[in-house]
Parts: sequence; C-alpha cells; structure tokens
Amino acid sequence: MLFCWKRQKKADPSDDISQYGRVIEAASGCPVLLRGGSKISDKDLVLRTYKAMQPGATGIVYGRNVLQHEHSARMVHALMALVHEGATAEQAWKILKG
Repeated sequence: MLFCWKRQKKADPSDDISQYGRVIEAASGCPVLLRGGSKISDKDLVLRTYKAMQPGATGIVYGRNVLQHEHSARMVHALMALVHEGATAEQAWKILKG
C-alpha cells in the first residue's frame, strides 16, 4: 500500500522484497520511503533495507525496530550507512554488531 504525503510515498514492505522495484516503478518518479512494518529480526531488517534501497527507495520510515532495539544508536548508524552511504548489508551488519 502506498501513502502519499508531500510528493513522497511511504510503502509497506512486500512479502517478496526482491519485487520492491515494482513499487518504485509504480511511484512514477516520486520518492519512496520503506515503512518498517512489524517487528522482525535484526538480520532481516538490515537485509530488507539493503534490498529495498537497491532498486531506488529513497529512504526508510522505521519505528519499533529501531526505538525498541537494545542498541538503538548502533541500529541507527547501520541503517544510515545503508541509506546515505550505499553500504552493503554485510557492512551495515558489522556496524550493528559493533
């Protein structure tokens, strides 16, 4: 489901994140922000974020997976590396694990 706000679209993660490029294509050039969804494992969150950024997601809108994390600052740094620095999932995982 896409939610539009100020020419940005927030999209829920799909069951098959490899298909996320189709969501980006459907947004017709508008920035797409990946929504966090339900609580998932750290590894799944890092991998899902990486896979969503590859076809062109602009950013992320995460809540509980960051705010409720035992090491929320490290999670923020790992996710920032994925979104802003083009880090790989492995690089982000290393940041998260310290």
